[in-house]
Amino acid sequence: MRACGLIDSSGWLSDVGSEKKRRIESLTDDLAAPTYDSLGPGELDQLIADPEPITAALDAAGLR
Repeated sequence: MRACGLIDSSGWLSDVGSEKKRRIESLTDDLAAPTYDSLGPGELDQLIADPEPITAALDAAGLR
């Protein structure tokens, strides 16, 4: 990836890399939006709530 100019000498994303990451994340959000838009309010709340116990266990184990 260094040859592509995506990572600077300190290992951080370069300006070019940061812009590519932002564009990829934006495209991902745009592509996922119709799926979430099709959910009702209760379904979206449930989708958010279901993984909370798993997230808490990962946090407690220091794995996240």
